[in-house]
Amino acid sequence: MKIKEIKPSFKNPGKGSLLISEPFLDDINFRRAVILLAEKNELGSVGFILNRPLDMLTSEVVPDLLELDFALYYGGPVEPNTLHFIHKYGELIPGSYEVLEGVYWGGDINTINDLLSSGEADEHGFRFFLGYSGWDADQLSDEIKEKAWWIGDADKGIIFNNDMENLWANVVKHLGEDFAHMANPPEDVHWN
Repeated sequence: MKIKEIKPSFKNPGKGSLLISEPFLDDINFRRAVILLAEKNELGSVGFILNRPLDMLTSEVVPDLLELDFALYYGGPVEPNTLHFIHKYGELIPGSYEVLEGVYWGGDINTINDLLSSGEADEHGFRFFLGYSGWDADQLSDEIKEKAWWIGDADKGIIFNNDMENLWANVVKHLGEDFAHMANPPEDVHWN
């Protein structure tokens, strides 16, 4: 029996890329994480973990700010006391930063209530995070070389997906047939 060796060659990630943790990454913060890179430049990178819902609502951390209660996600271990949001409404929210076509990061959070009230936005076009994931200038590149991360392409369907339990496996399957067989490994490699 011949065993096929997989030598992934991922493009250098940029803003709008997905970081997908390899199946047995030992860091509890990033185990089976799918991260949207919101910014990547010469100073470093910032991203948000898409598949870590918290058992909290926005009203529990910012009472009286938003008229609707949004689910909160764990964005990452950096500054876990900060609130961030991504959304589909860039041109309607002043100060928004485009991450990829049709997906934006931040902006004037005070405009959200007006957009929801007027019907110009709906609650499904937002995702709120506590904290973020961050890397210094060369740190992410080093981690990719160490094979801690696989790189994928993001789109609105992935970013605003509500199937958190299967998001990591579904994204891995989209990396191609060389990776699809790794989409459902045991939680512990010793179970094999």
